[in-house]
Amino acid sequence: MRKLKPLILLLLIISLMMGGFAGCTSLSTSDTTKLKVMTYDKEDRYFNNQYGDMFHAKNDSIKIKLVRHDSKGLEGNESNYLEKLKQSFEQEELDVLYLSMNEYNQLSQDGFLLELDPLVVRDHYNIDTIFPSITSLLREQGGGRLYGFAPTFQRKAIYYNIDLFEQYGVELPHDGMTWQEIIDLIGQFPTDGDEQSRIYGGLNSFGLSKENPLLGLGLSIGLFKGLKAVNVNTMKVTMDTEGWKQAFQQAKVALSSNSFLIGRFNEDEDFDKQQPFVQGRQAILISDEPIYAYSALDYIKSGKSDNKPFKIGMVVGPVNETNREVTRDLYMNNDYVYAIRAKSSNVEAAWELLKVMQGDEVASKLARRPDNGIPSRMGHKSDFNGIDLDVFYHLTSVLSNGYADDPNNVIPDKFNDKYWECMEREWTQVEKSQKTIDEALKTIQQDLQVALDNVMLDKKVTGENSEGKSNNNIRKDMIINWEDFKTIPFK
Repeated sequence: MRKLKPLILLLLIISLMMGGFAGCTSLSTSDTTKLKVMTYDKEDRYFNNQYGDMFHAKNDSIKIKLVRHDSKGLEGNESNYLEKLKQSFEQEELDVLYLSMNEYNQLSQDGFLLELDPLVVRDHYNIDTIFPSITSLLREQGGGRLYGFAPTFQRKAIYYNIDLFEQYGVELPHDGMTWQEIIDLIGQFPTDGDEQSRIYGGLNSFGLSKENPLLGLGLSIGLFKGLKAVNVNTMKVTMDTEGWKQAFQQAKVALSSNSFLIGRFNEDEDFDKQQPFVQGRQAILISDEPIYAYSALDYIKSGKSDNKPFKIGMVVGPVNETNREVTRDLYMNNDYVYAIRAKSSNVEAAWELLKVMQGDEVASKLARRPDNGIPSRMGHKSDFNGIDLDVFYHLTSVLSNGYADDPNNVIPDKFNDKYWECMEREWTQVEKSQKTIDEALKTIQQDLQVALDNVMLDKKVTGENSEGKSNNNIRKDMIINWEDFKTIPFK
């Protein structure tokens, strides 16, 4: 019997080892979490380039499955759209959601999203170096609580040609300038010469609309002062006011200086030749789309044009003269919020992903090439074509929300077309001296109130909001699809 003991002991050890190996195999399989992350068509590579590859390098036990979500089939009235959206998310068992600001606002109110504050506190996760304007916006839209992260954002910036300012002895722009101060700067540049050779003071990429420059500039001035065309709380049009009168008077005087670039993009002409700023002939460029500005800067630096590169500066603004520390220039139209579905069965894995997406390493990568948005995590400066991106974190930036503060899409989409139709008609008549500014504002007030009353009545009767997802900020012919510009040399 003593001779059998070593054999028995050996068999016992082998048995335990085999069991251990089997246990390890089982543990490895069970510990691999499949995290379902919402995305849209053709964006798999984008997500992985931005976040996925870096996350997988750090978390080999969590595998991301990108689930393409198509919301086009969810059109209907507003309440139905939201309910169908939630049902779709639940049916697909999505863990991490990819949301517009409106969707984030409404889903957080409905308790559909997981609050992140307890996780932030538990893990001592640093949110202090996230641009405070972004954190404040997400809390505001979440009813005072944090339900998601927005790793990137966009804001308006004022780019300027330092060489031109020095050549003509004009004082350089600075953060926190009012519209009038910007207009005064623009007016100090010469206005003589033909369109192909003259210097322009400003304003945007291809110029104000030839058909209606007064409308474009007047609206920009008014909206940056915080003026609205509609009060959603009272459902009253608010155009016939002293504030709007002053905004359009200011715009009319400014345009009379002949310092502003007026024109429109012509797809039949060379892209770069239509941009005096790229050619070194425009002093100030106020860009709503930083992605355009970055591309323009690349083109200038490349030396592909006949114009020599020039020094470029950047500041943020404009601001309202009543508060120079705040500017209404925050855009979230192309930058989405990532949130965790409250009923997700993989909360911990989803939270690990969000921490990486909003983390320092991702921000450092994004800062090197900010075409896809400015990183909301601060402290990662990169000298991009001579511009320190730290400027984007200057001043407090609040959401630019169009002609009405309407996050819940109360105003039906039908009103949007009526609004632009009326505005273009009336301001064209002012341009042609057929009406005064006072007369135009009075007519706009009356006609838009009738239009608003009618669409609200129709909504009440039919219970429908024509398309289910309102966007009263952007006119359809003003939307730029950057996929159309893939052949541009500097892209």
